[in-house]
Amino acid sequence: MNNDINIKVFHASDREIRIEDIKFPGPRNDCDFGQGFYLTENKQVANEWVCNTYTPIINEYKFTFNKKNALYLENAEWLKVVLGFRKEAYKVNFKSNIIHGLIANDRMVDVIPLFISGIIGDKRLIECLDFCKFGNQYCLKNSAEGLEFIKSMSLKGLELQQARDRYYTRRSDMTNQLRIIQRNSIPGEKFIEDYLNGGDYNEV
Repeated sequence: MNNDINIKVFHASDREIRIEDIKFPGPRNDCDFGQGFYLTENKQVANEWVCNTYTPIINEYKFTFNKKNALYLENAEWLKVVLGFRKEAYKVNFKSNIIHGLIANDRMVDVIPLFISGIIGDKRLIECLDFCKFGNQYCLKNSAEGLEFIKSMSLKGLELQQARDRYYTRRSDMTNQLRIIQRNSIPGEKFIEDYLNGGDYNEV
């Protein structure tokens, strides 16, 4: 079975970032998967991330890697990792350089704070984020191996306006959906205390 992956990915920034410009481990530890270089296959999402900055730039790359060398996080495991970096109540230890999982760290979504404050449980959190359809992201932890710079593009004109329109429409839709989801608890869902009391996260 061929596990080789060859995809186009994007990084939103206020400048052009070539491979030699990528610095590890990265400046911030409070992102979804901690310090690293974040990429998405969804160009529209990348546009939304950067649409309100002064000089919105989308960097495009080709990314080639073997799927066996990446950690794919889903559901409870994903949430355990995100909370580890957001709350800093326990440690998260990775072996892999490539981490893949749902996008949560977005300025227009207030779902994570609702979970952290105990208002909603994990299943409702995942349902909210899935409704938003931000898609998935890759985080490179310590190496840009397999990444090839293609070009950088200024986000402007109609494309910029469309990104802003999606940004604010998504925010409004999310607010309405949250009101619906919050009313109904889901059997078997866990709350933040269950995650905090579960100890450190260690990649197997």
